[in-house]
Formats: sequence, C-alpha cells, structure tokens
Amino acid sequence: MRFRVISNQNITPLCQDKALYHLVLQPENGQRIDYQPGDWLTLQAANQPEWVAALLAELSLSGEEFIELRRVGRVSVKQALTNHLEISQLNPAILNKMQRQYGLGDWVDRHAMMDYAKGRDILDLLQTFTSLNVLGVEFLSLLSPLAPRYYSIASAPVAVGNTVDLVVKLVTYLPEAGNRLARRRHYGVASYSVSQLQADEMVEGDIKPNPTFKLPLDSTLPIIMIGAGTGIAPYIGFIQQRVADKASGQSTLFFGETHQASSFLFDDYLQHCQKAGQLNLFTAFSRDQAEKYYVQDVIQQQAENLWKQLQQGAIIYICGDQFSLAKSVENTWIKLIMRFDKVDLESAQSTWQNWRKQKRVQLDVY
Repeated sequence: MRFRVISNQNITPLCQDKALYHLVLQPENGQRIDYQPGDWLTLQAANQPEWVAALLAELSLSGEEFIELRRVGRVSVKQALTNHLEISQLNPAILNKMQRQYGLGDWVDRHAMMDYAKGRDILDLLQTFTSLNVLGVEFLSLLSPLAPRYYSIASAPVAVGNTVDLVVKLVTYLPEAGNRLARRRHYGVASYSVSQLQADEMVEGDIKPNPTFKLPLDSTLPIIMIGAGTGIAPYIGFIQQRVADKASGQSTLFFGETHQASSFLFDDYLQHCQKAGQLNLFTAFSRDQAEKYYVQDVIQQQAENLWKQLQQGAIIYICGDQFSLAKSVENTWIKLIMRFDKVDLESAQSTWQNWRKQKRVQLDVY
C-alpha cells in the first residue's frame, strides 16, 4: 500500500543526542485503512544511494550486472542492493555462512557471532574481511532480504480519521571506540528515510494487526500503560480511543525520557488529558537530576494505588526496549507482587507469568 506524507515533524529539535519524528500518513487515492489502537504499520524503505555506491566500489562492480533473487526474479545488482537486500545491518547468519563456505572468522558459537554483528553493517564486513571483495556478484548471495520495519501506530481512527500517525526515532551511531571504521556514521534504513521525508512524498507501507497488545473490550477496566521514548506511540492511540469511548476505567500512563524540556513527547496532549480528568500521568526524566530516575522508580512510589487498580481488574501494558525498560519494569512488578501478596520470588515470578498468559500483562517490545 502507498501512503502520502501529510506532515513530518522533528518533535525533539532541542535534543543534542537524538531526533524523533512525528509522521502523519494518508493512503493513496482515498483508499480506506482499517486498524485498531496497538496495531503496527510496516515501512518498506530503500537503502540510500551512497550506501549502495560504497558497496559497489568495494566489490568492484558497476551495478549493471544481473542477479537472480528468490521471490523477486532477475534484477540488476544496483536494484538488488537498493531495494531488496539488507546492507545497514549485519545478520549473524552471514558470519556462519562465511565460516562454512570460505573459512573466514573464528567465532566459537552463535552468541559470539551475534556479539560481533551488533553495530556493524555490510560495508564494515567487506572492509574487515577484504578477501570477500573478489567474490563480486557472488557475495550478494550471502545477504539477507531487506525486511520491512515495524512501527507501533500512534493514533486511533476514531480521533484522526483515515490517517495513521507514527513516532520514529532516527537510528544513528558510531561504532565502538577503537574500531578503525569509527569515523563512519551508521544509520537505520527506515528511520533515515523517514527523517528525509517531505510533505506530499510517497512511502510504501502496510497495516499489521497486533493481537497481543489491545485495549480491553470493557472500558470500565483500569489500564496501566508503561513506556519510554518511542514506546509512547501505541498509548497515544489507546488514550484517544478511551477518551472517545468516555471510558470510566482509570487510564494511567508512566512515561520516561531523558529531559523534560527537550524530550517530553506529546506533552501538550498528555497534560491536556490529565487536566480534563481523562488520564493519570506520571513521568520520569532520567537526566534532569543528579541521580538517574526511571519509570520503575515512579511505579514503586505509586505501588499502593496501582495494586488497588489490579484488584479492580487492571491490565498492564509495557512498550519499549525489551532488554532495559521491559526487564526493569518486570522486576519492579515482581517485587510488588512479593510485597503485597507476601510471597517468595519464585511464586511472584509464577504470578507474573500467569498474568501474561491471561493477557493481564501485554508487551510490545523491540
């Protein structure tokens, strides 16, 4: 499906270390879209011309050569690298193929391959293992297909009509210190494309349902939403829907970011909802004080109120980084279960897992 860009705004212009974009899209030719709060939109982005040119130079290819790709057919090498093959990330499976087919690399297991691949791309690989360069077109057979990127939708149709909102963080980084390639900045393929989009341009995308991250059908039930950074996205849709439904159940949001002045995403809307009595809003800005302060710290402070909501059938939602945010929040809730249910760690962990099976805890993590 093709979408037209209605607007694209950097909503963190004062941030020195990151850029987040609020993207509003409308389907082409008035086509109707159907989605629910919590669903995803996938974006199919192309690799940047300069990235492709650098790879062609390393492989001593013109780009006019041809290659046969599964599910695609016969295309030029330039087309393959631009639209069909992953070059901005290094899939550990490629390292496994290198070892088996060409005897390159000394990784002892998959974990070692994953550690090596993290933060590297295909150009890094070619510039490190220079013997691969002579493979030319054959090298492309090692590469993975260019997969669409999933983004949580930051809107509800009841509030925005036949459009869809996204919150996209520009993925950009330098390799770790000491890497001889450290001066070359790396970018995420879809987020970089989003950062360059202008109004009226077209993008390829597709609505994907997320059946495991949904509002309760009973709007009298409380909901507890926990997220940081772009993890705010699905909750904007949740709140819009709950406001439209005049939900009587409490809607509570715990939102974390670095600085209130520069990265309080959707602050005007969230504070308006709070003042209107439609949202209980709690924030944690980790770098605004000497000691770091996170959403899990605020959850602990609100423990008794949250436990009361749980007794009323509240559903807990967690959206954000699966390794830092989600794990820290899970550990915090397990401590609360131990405290209020007066049980040991193993029993509390079992309770948490049961909540997940019952969909009383729902995760959208990445």
